[in-house]
Amino acid sequence: MMCDSPDHLPAPLMGLRRLKEALLFICKWIGIGLVALIALIVSASVIFRYGFNNSIALAEDAAKFLMVWLAFVGAPLGFRHGAHVSIELLPPMPAFARRIIRIIVHAIVLGLMATLAWYGWQFAWNGRNQVALTVGDVSMFWIFVCMPVGASIMALVALELMLTVLLGWPEPTITDEDTISTQGM
Repeated sequence: MMCDSPDHLPAPLMGLRRLKEALLFICKWIGIGLVALIALIVSASVIFRYGFNNSIALAEDAAKFLMVWLAFVGAPLGFRHGAHVSIELLPPMPAFARRIIRIIVHAIVLGLMATLAWYGWQFAWNGRNQVALTVGDVSMFWIFVCMPVGASIMALVALELMLTVLLGWPEPTITDEDTISTQGM
């Protein structure tokens, strides 16, 4: 979890930060579980298809649906850790200008994620009567609900980061065990 929890932060920000940290911790372990499950399903599918000449009917759709969940659960982690794609086009600027730009970017992300959560919920709710037959009569609601879940968590991260920058409070730091790295890839 994030380590920087100074005692001088106001209670509302500390509460928001703790909630965000707990949700990101859950997202991290759900993501790890999803990756393992996808690897298991795809590996079993390949073994059955080429080893026993008998494919697993639900493997393709199950892996696809789990991958969608993985994307929406992993996006808030990537956002918090600064792992999303970024392009630095602006020249070096004074600290005040960088601060204003960061506030604007976090506000835009917050707005977009709130919109995605709202419309994602409507989309999931409308899909509740549809059924994914290939994975065992599962309502499409359970597949589509990853959109509002992931977007809501990402909006929470954006809100906390925006408030932190806006009010000049210390930003949470990332400990070594929380570092997301692409080294070796």
